[in-house]
Amino acid sequence: MADAKVLLNHPTGNMKVPHFDAKNRSHAFFKGLPVTFLYTSCFVENFTSFFSLNKQGDGSYQFTLPLGEGPIAWTILEDVGKMTAGILERPEMIGQTVGSASLHCSAAELAAQMSKATNETITYQCVPWGTFAAFGFPGAEELAQMFKFFTDNEKEFLVTDEAL
Repeated sequence: MADAKVLLNHPTGNMKVPHFDAKNRSHAFFKGLPVTFLYTSCFVENFTSFFSLNKQGDGSYQFTLPLGEGPIAWTILEDVGKMTAGILERPEMIGQTVGSASLHCSAAELAAQMSKATNETITYQCVPWGTFAAFGFPGAEELAQMFKFFTDNEKEFLVTDEAL
């Protein structure tokens, strides 16, 4: 049974992203049934939990992630229902795997959008994924490898097609 790294032909055989691999095992288990698989991207709402906004001495906020400078796919949780409805309204989607995203932008661009929405100054600090993995909080290594997976496979995650 292929895991996420095999699914996307990831060259790093030792990468561990358990929540991706679990989704892929579910995909394999249900394959052949009249279902549609909706794969979401990184949730913007993670900034209220997993991804901390750290208050700086000048009153601004900063988040530190290993995302590089390029765009990645982001999902706004509220959009998942709309995406799901779009899939359910199209019987030809049965048996398909659908990737979804609300927007594609870099972490710095997302910080600028968050600043505008909150009227607070929010900036992005990029760190290497190995540095992030060593931060030591529960899940840091998995998140670091997830972000490495996103950035290493940027083209696969940024494919755009029709809107649902």
